[in-house]
Amino acid sequence: MYLHLTRITRTLRARAAGSGLSAGATASLWTIINNAPIRVTTLADAESVSAPTMSKIVGDLVDRGYAERVGDPDDARAKLVRPTPAGREVIAGVRLLRTRTLADALETLSPADRRTVDAGLRLLSDAISDRPGPSESNTEQKGITA
Repeated sequence: MYLHLTRITRTLRARAAGSGLSAGATASLWTIINNAPIRVTTLADAESVSAPTMSKIVGDLVDRGYAERVGDPDDARAKLVRPTPAGREVIAGVRLLRTRTLADALETLSPADRRTVDAGLRLLSDAISDRPGPSESNTEQKGITA
């Protein structure tokens, strides 16, 4: 089963590669959009990478105009990251490509098979969501959403 989930994930990433962003940068921008404004250290924890690695990813997103650093109203020394309209647009495009890829694949299945896939994915999603992962308790404490 893991092999099949990995193939699906890789295919979706590959089809959305036209954005010019790496998978890590895309995931980070997605997290920024859903949790903005966010500190780089919190973002690094959410994406399970080191703070220096996340600083490089954020720097690239800023250079591309997809994110911006802003002052933290609670700490004058700190910076927060938030998406720009261009960043929101690129993620919307990635989401559209991934959605189309899934829709096209599902159209090749019979209605009964589509229902089976839907039911199976719901069960798996619920089972995973109900069980904390190794680092989930850390992100839950920080209020991170996927």
